[in-house]
Amino acid sequence: MALIELKDVSYVYGKGTAFEKTALKDINLTIEKGEFIGLIGHTGSGKSTLVQQLNGLLSPHTGSVLIKGKDISKMGSELRKVRQKIGLVFQYPEYQLFEETISKDIAFGPRNQGLNEEDINERVKEAMESVGLSYEKYKDKSPFNLSGGQKRRVAIAGVLAMKPEVLILDEPTAGLDPEGREEILGEIKEIYKKGDITIVIVSHSMEDMAKIAERIIVMKKGEIFMDDKPKNIFAREEELLEIGLGVPQVTRFMKRLKDKGLPVDGICITVEEAKAQLEEILRGKKDV
Repeated sequence: MALIELKDVSYVYGKGTAFEKTALKDINLTIEKGEFIGLIGHTGSGKSTLVQQLNGLLSPHTGSVLIKGKDISKMGSELRKVRQKIGLVFQYPEYQLFEETISKDIAFGPRNQGLNEEDINERVKEAMESVGLSYEKYKDKSPFNLSGGQKRRVAIAGVLAMKPEVLILDEPTAGLDPEGREEILGEIKEIYKKGDITIVIVSHSMEDMAKIAERIIVMKKGEIFMDDKPKNIFAREEELLEIGLGVPQVTRFMKRLKDKGLPVDGICITVEEAKAQLEEILRGKKDV
């Protein structure tokens, strides 16, 4: 049984009005436990609408969303528990911080779950450490005095403290400088490696998804356009360009080298892969 399954899901904004717009059209999608998925597409492609279906924040106008085989539209009061297990971190989540200290902010979710203070403190400490924030150093600091990247970490920690089975992040690196982007992506990757968790990241950055995602879903006008492993996705450069996307810069670079006759893999998707191949050529292990 799949962890999450969408069957013929459609969603329309402004339904029945002059502003009616179809955001999702007949989506069929299966997410298995332990996957790391990158969801890519232009603004308006349906990415954010899709992830809000996964924990019942939005309900499909047609079709169904199943969590472990159960239709969440029929769960009633149990839907609250689903939302605790499928944690959604919105774009610019730092705008949702509100408590006077970091530890209190992160404790908000676990406290609403009815945990005792000892368990809450343990959850807070574990969540902070998992996003690279020292508990002793930061627990009593105000979240509003942190950098943008640190605020983003606090917001993610607040969701992690509820021990979700699925972590959904909507553009987690939006608005951050290159150093902040790398730090956040690195922490997310570590969270995935260390925890028994499924991760879905919404992004428009091909470079980011090439670095961390194990499966990529490309959205186009409310439909799933591609769904495959990153290398297979980025091998379809012309199709991606046709819908206004593209491939990582390093993929384009290595493809140009291959076109010029160098013995490289034209579907190289990370800088690390490219570096290894070029070093191999320079050491004379491949014929030029």
